[in-house]
Amino acid sequence: MSQSTQKQAYLWLLRQIRPAWQWLLTSMGLGLLNGVLLIVQASIMAVMIHQLVMEGATRAMLTEDFFRVLMLVVARGACTWGREFCGFRAGACVRVDVRKLLLDKLRRLGPPVIAERPGGSWSAIAVEQVEELQEFIAKYLPQMALAVMVPAIMLVVVIPQSWVVGIIFLVTAPLIPVFMLLVGMKAAQANRKNFQALSRLGGFFLDRLQGLATLKLFARTRFAQTQLANASEDFRIKTMEVLRLAFLSATVLEFFASVSIALVAVFLGMSFLGHITFGGEVTLYTGLFLLLLAPEYYQPLRELGTYYHAKAKAVGAAEEILDVLSQKESEAHCGKLSLPEARPLTLEVRELSVSANIRSAGPASAEASESKFPLLLDHLSFRIEPGTRVGIIGSSGAGKTTLINTLMGFWNYQGEIKIAGQSLADTRLDSWRIAIAWLGQQPLIIHGSVYDNIAFGREVSPEQCLDALARAQGMDILTNLPNGLDSLLKEQGGNLSVGQAQRVALARALVLPVRFLILDEPTASLDSASECLVLDALNALADDCTVITITHRISQLKTMDQILMLEKGRLVADGSPATLARESALYQQFIMNSGSLEDE
Repeated sequence: MSQSTQKQAYLWLLRQIRPAWQWLLTSMGLGLLNGVLLIVQASIMAVMIHQLVMEGATRAMLTEDFFRVLMLVVARGACTWGREFCGFRAGACVRVDVRKLLLDKLRRLGPPVIAERPGGSWSAIAVEQVEELQEFIAKYLPQMALAVMVPAIMLVVVIPQSWVVGIIFLVTAPLIPVFMLLVGMKAAQANRKNFQALSRLGGFFLDRLQGLATLKLFARTRFAQTQLANASEDFRIKTMEVLRLAFLSATVLEFFASVSIALVAVFLGMSFLGHITFGGEVTLYTGLFLLLLAPEYYQPLRELGTYYHAKAKAVGAAEEILDVLSQKESEAHCGKLSLPEARPLTLEVRELSVSANIRSAGPASAEASESKFPLLLDHLSFRIEPGTRVGIIGSSGAGKTTLINTLMGFWNYQGEIKIAGQSLADTRLDSWRIAIAWLGQQPLIIHGSVYDNIAFGREVSPEQCLDALARAQGMDILTNLPNGLDSLLKEQGGNLSVGQAQRVALARALVLPVRFLILDEPTASLDSASECLVLDALNALADDCTVITITHRISQLKTMDQILMLEKGRLVADGSPATLARESALYQQFIMNSGSLEDE
């Protein structure tokens, strides 16, 4: 990681503390109060020992001083607890905000970008790496202020007692942050490599875990085991490099702090014995007071050095987070208009093109993108009336999924897409997407109740969930579960069949009113009985709901009002099934090929 990248990541981290500044100020204030109380405590203890040794005071005479010291110890303990509590709350606020930024960014980027990394990698970024910001916010930032303020207050107290000790403090103190910075620059690079190794290991492990059955069937478990061992070893090596730097920085800080305290002790001892006469008279009280303050003077700097490792980890984590947050979003969707609610949602597409550089191409670079990158969709034009049942067909790689992702607003495009006569580019995406429901080939089932899987975080009642499940032909699912809607479903639908999981996902799509339902091979993995149930549910949809389905099933094509056939990104057929069966040779060939495959 370059110095400019480190600086950029550090400045970004500082900007994230805005929601937590009150907690941080409170933490700093308590730390400063703790430092002041420490000075008072050291002075009282030095007075007590001076009176016992030099003035022959009895223990009874020092009872009040003992109670003062006890109260100061309790007060300092309360300040320390308060610092920890406020620091934790500050870190929690920042972590929540950063995770929200990440998840919102991923939601806007959509499936094309998320598919670029394995799920374990995204999990490592959103969980482990965001957690690494905690100590930086909670401890390092408050300690930066305390490392300046507390020693400055101590100098104000120390210099009137002995200007020589004050000079020793001033000269030796900068050595600690200087060497801390030298070690810290290397630590930031090591932490960055460590996070990258963790991200790779997380993605690798999750992918192999999900594909364990396939690995066993093809007898590749030993090979996967070797790969996992290599990835783990790489992570171990990089982790040990981070730990070596952490221990090195701690050793350096302790060395310079110990040398500085030794210099103060030697000067005070020599002055007390009369071997050094400059620097003012040193009494037992003066010597004890300054010796008690000497380690505490360096303690804020030593703690800052300890927490500097937390800064290195946070900067390394921030670079990975910034890589996600800095990814370019679709430039073609920046409108501010709301989707017309009363107007029928007619979908009109004119000269729609999508190039392979989906994340960098914008409307202004259309010609350049077409000349440098292959087109995934090439000048498509069609119109879909409200309430139409539309089938999208074509061979693998024809551009069907690209078209669906473009219509849902995940990819840049050139051309024009109009919804109810309003350009999609001028429409707020959340206003458009709230009118859409989507159902893919592999339904996502989370570890939670049936209600959680249908509601999916939205404010819907149990009655709405039951109604949606009934319309999805899924009420029989509840009869086999012990607690109805409250029954627990396993992750990835471990206690459901594929057909049952698909109907739960369909109920999720139908639980709120929608005007567009987009289906990507919804029955591809279903048996004939489950397929019939899903199709019955789709046929029962409201007449004003437009249904767009990617499918290869010939039996489903006959029920469509309109067919869009794609081939190599081009629209080669558009019309009703009956019309295309008479007039389109490509459609007839597709039907023949698909029919022979189904017969096999």
